[in-house]
Amino acid sequence: MTATSSDRPGDWLAGERAELAAGRILDVAEELFIADGVNAVTMRQVAEAVGCSRATLYRYFPSREVLQLAYIDRAAQQVVRHVSDAVGETVGEERTLRAITAALAGVRANPALLAWFTPDAAGTSTDLALISPAVEKVVADFLGAPSNTPVTHLRAQWLVRVIVSLLTSPGESLFVEEELLRTFVLPVL
Repeated sequence: MTATSSDRPGDWLAGERAELAAGRILDVAEELFIADGVNAVTMRQVAEAVGCSRATLYRYFPSREVLQLAYIDRAAQQVVRHVSDAVGETVGEERTLRAITAALAGVRANPALLAWFTPDAAGTSTDLALISPAVEKVVADFLGAPSNTPVTHLRAQWLVRVIVSLLTSPGESLFVEEELLRTFVLPVL
């Protein structure tokens, strides 16, 4: 029987090292997304910037899409904290409005996240946001609905598209965006 890394003495930190390595890769990818734009960053470029081989990079992230999705999921957690703080104990439509505007503000305040919403990256961002379990759960949670129903899934997808639209093509002012949300989005949700 062959020993696995968790069976070998001295490898009891293997899981933590892998998590640290994946986190380091995502940190470097974030820097590259800011500097070069999301769609311009290649796996070769990430590997070179991290200082590892492409084979090593592919062991952690088997494709560019997997790397991007991991980054989106990690970044979504940052936005979740911002949204939770902003929403507080509000309820109903005001809760939804605060959550959406806080999500917009959270992304706009972070250059790494904002890099995902340039016109050339919007398609990639939308596609990844729509398949990200973390993003869908966040949206379903602030909609106050169970995330496992088909209707909630569709509502969450639609709202993600609205948010991406406002991030890639902002309104003339925050007031105008809020009025658009109150008039056209909240009644539908």
